[in-house]
Amino acid sequence: MPTLSNNSTWVNTLLAVAAIGVIVLCLVGGYSAWEAAQNSELILQNSQIQQQVRGILASLKDAETGQRGFLITGDESYLASFHIGFSKADEYLASLHNHSASGQLMPEQFAQLKQLIEAKQEKLQDAIDARRSGDGTEEEAFARARDIVMTGRSKLLMHQIEAIVSEILAVEDDELKQREHLANRLAGRHAVTLATGLVLTLGTFLAAAVVTNRETSERNRAVMKLRMERARHVAVIDASMDAIVAVDHEGRVVMLNPIAEILFQHRERDALGFHFERFVAEKYRSKFSGLMDPSATNAPPRSHVAEGQIVYGLKSDGTQFPVEAVVSRSRVDGQLLFTVMLRDVTERETGRVRLREQTAILTHIRDSIHVRDLNDRILTWNDGAQKLFGWDASEVLGSSGATLLSGSCEQSEREILVELLANETWSGEREVTTKDGRVRNIESRRSLIVNSAGEPASQLVIDIDITEEKRRDRMERRSQRLESIGTLTSGIAHDLNNILTPITMGARLLRNLTSGDRTAGLISTIISSADRGTEMIRQLLAFAGGASGARKRVDMKLLIEETCGILKHTLTPKIEVRSEVVPSLWPILADATELSQVLMNLAINARDAMPNGGILAFEASNITLEDNATHTNLPRGQYVSVSVADTGIGMSQDVLERIFDPFFTTKEQGKGTGLGLATCMGIVKSHAGGFVVYSEPDHGTKFTFYLPAQEQFSEPANESVSEKPRAGLGQCILLIDDEESILQMARATLEQHGYRALTGAGGAEGIRLYQQHHADIAAVVVDMMMPQVDGTETIRQIKSIRQDIPILATSGLKKPEYGKNSIESANGFLSKPYSDEQLLQGIQRALRETQQPV
Repeated sequence: MPTLSNNSTWVNTLLAVAAIGVIVLCLVGGYSAWEAAQNSELILQNSQIQQQVRGILASLKDAETGQRGFLITGDESYLASFHIGFSKADEYLASLHNHSASGQLMPEQFAQLKQLIEAKQEKLQDAIDARRSGDGTEEEAFARARDIVMTGRSKLLMHQIEAIVSEILAVEDDELKQREHLANRLAGRHAVTLATGLVLTLGTFLAAAVVTNRETSERNRAVMKLRMERARHVAVIDASMDAIVAVDHEGRVVMLNPIAEILFQHRERDALGFHFERFVAEKYRSKFSGLMDPSATNAPPRSHVAEGQIVYGLKSDGTQFPVEAVVSRSRVDGQLLFTVMLRDVTERETGRVRLREQTAILTHIRDSIHVRDLNDRILTWNDGAQKLFGWDASEVLGSSGATLLSGSCEQSEREILVELLANETWSGEREVTTKDGRVRNIESRRSLIVNSAGEPASQLVIDIDITEEKRRDRMERRSQRLESIGTLTSGIAHDLNNILTPITMGARLLRNLTSGDRTAGLISTIISSADRGTEMIRQLLAFAGGASGARKRVDMKLLIEETCGILKHTLTPKIEVRSEVVPSLWPILADATELSQVLMNLAINARDAMPNGGILAFEASNITLEDNATHTNLPRGQYVSVSVADTGIGMSQDVLERIFDPFFTTKEQGKGTGLGLATCMGIVKSHAGGFVVYSEPDHGTKFTFYLPAQEQFSEPANESVSEKPRAGLGQCILLIDDEESILQMARATLEQHGYRALTGAGGAEGIRLYQQHHADIAAVVVDMMMPQVDGTETIRQIKSIRQDIPILATSGLKKPEYGKNSIESANGFLSKPYSDEQLLQGIQRALRETQQPV
């Protein structure tokens, strides 16, 4: 058992140990407290560095946003955010410089960050200076600024700044974690110290308690400050694209973010304490005051000021601008705080106005315009498309364009889309079937529409109806073809007339020189065949417009009534004949026989097109054609329109293309030559008229021809009645023709009837003979269509020798003008092929007109 001294020694020892322990614990606690204070200070500095680095990044973005707004619009008010952003960035850099000097931030990182920010500011300022430059137009200034921006240098600098910021934040986050971990270790160490102090002495306990309390207070203060700074920073960053205004329970402004400063044109330091109503147009203040009423206990924490509607803010200069606004309420330190978030929708509303204007323009454009997406679904449909295709917008939106607008095209929809994506444009012609089943020729143009990212989004389709244009082209080609055929036909008719003339004259001579029934029958057969050939040539010349009869005043109403009267007694009862003619039909100058032939030909064709019966309708009316009446290819003026329509089988487009071609027919062998419609066309054209035909399979056919109306005209005098040819008195007749066979037959005919004849093979030979024998020649017969020296020149040369010489002109193609019996400078005209009687009668009239003995 220990003694008192031992106890005293033990107590002393214990006290000494306790004292040493207290001292040690005090030293440890003091050091720990100091270390905790230092750690807390470092935590605060780390937080400040993070806040300032993030603030720099946010300020640069705000400055870049303002700069781009100025570049796009040219509005100097956008540069407020640019200058504010760099001003704040400079403030943050100044704070970071202190941290760099104290060793909390690496000098190399700070120097690099500062250099990049200065380069960024210089780059943005260059674009602004380029935009402000007075050289050139506004578009050129914008283009220079755009070129600077498009170089990518500014974007590269921003990426480098973000990389440095990320690197700094990463380092600071790591240090912050280490400081928090150290704080936790210090807390554990303090707990051990406290337990040891309780065992050793009350002093140790008190020291540990003091140390722990001090450490806890410092740590809590740093953490609370960090949380408040982080909360405010996150709130601003999260809403950095919108304007944010913090308002206290009295409606006073306590905070503006940079976007709000730009939007309202107020600096934050100047606007603090303003009543929020100064930022709202008077009409909308009640909406805000209702949501920012402190007495409203059941108000939701977040509310739209006007759900689905636009309210208007107020700038410092009184300008109003559209915004979308949201009001949030929260409590800070027991006091209500209202956060108003506002989004400027000026561009969107302006875009909507422009969209409405563009939609109105598209709606009133006559051409068909619609938009399809890349999956061929129709997105928009204008009035022009509705008028062209027949569907309204409600019927087509969302439908497949290829399915709806079916038809033929050289390329499929897939091939068109591939070409469109490759070239951004496509054009071509298509046949499209409309809602009512009509097939229209369409000239289609497509353009690729891209989205804001430059990616293909849809296709703009513009369709123009070229059906009438194509029809006019076909008519023009058909007219050119018919003109070419007419020219060819004229040449053939001329040659055939030259061939038939000697046959006709020779056969009649043989009939006069021979006897016997059998021989006379053969000669009559030859004459009949030649006459049939002559009639065929007459039809060919009628098609070519080279033949004509006497033109007189004709009442088309009487011709139609006569034709209908004949048809009602000759057509099958299953065909009903109708006529509708206006009472006061204008007169025309025409050959009534030829027009009757046109009406009968058309009626016969209509009859053949209605084997099971139907309706044959004649119509006639007065019409005035204007310059734009391109479907007729006739000049403007007054015309009489005559239509012959049937309800028969109709014709396809291929048949319509060829109906006026000579010798083209759809009838069976032996039932038609194909000259009927060709002759009708030639007759109408010779009357300065035109033809229009409309037909569809199983829907009948309608022929319409137009003849010029006549107001005042004098009818040509009638030719004298044909007289019986008399024998000649030995007069010498000069025959000039390039066909030797015609010369031989004409000479034989004249000599048989008491005349003498000289023959000249061609114009030059005829002129030479006349120069040699002009004193003995009583009359001259001249062919007008000769090679080298034609009939006109031959007559001129002969007349230059003797002006009063009787001349009889002949031709198988060239005719006298309407109302005249002879070609100019001639005393008569003889159309090939002519007979012996016609030749003798023509010579007699020519001699009589010049008072020569007959």
